[in-house]
Amino acid sequence: MGFKRKHSRVDVGCVGRLQRGSLSAPCKVLDVSEAGVRLESRLFVKSGDVLQLGIDLEGGRSLTCELEVIHVRKPKLGARIVSISPSDRERLTHVLDDLVQSNFSRG
Repeated sequence: MGFKRKHSRVDVGCVGRLQRGSLSAPCKVLDVSEAGVRLESRLFVKSGDVLQLGIDLEGGRSLTCELEVIHVRKPKLGARIVSISPSDRERLTHVLDDLVQSNFSRG
């Protein structure tokens, strides 16, 4: 089996909120990369569903993006980021850089 992932994942363990139409549910963001996320949520989803994700970051900042569900193994799901604003993309890159730096400095 080949290795498919192009971007490395970083454990985050932060709180977020998933939304699909008028349905909304809290979630826990387990890990994130520049291309996708792995979440835990009670919201019923299936592969191919498009969701909005809002993540609460440190310092009162937030990040919003649109996801496409790739796989589901309840209560966890993996999703690809399909749409994100340039400012949120930059914020995500900074968050990933900060998390990688803090993980290396602890090692």
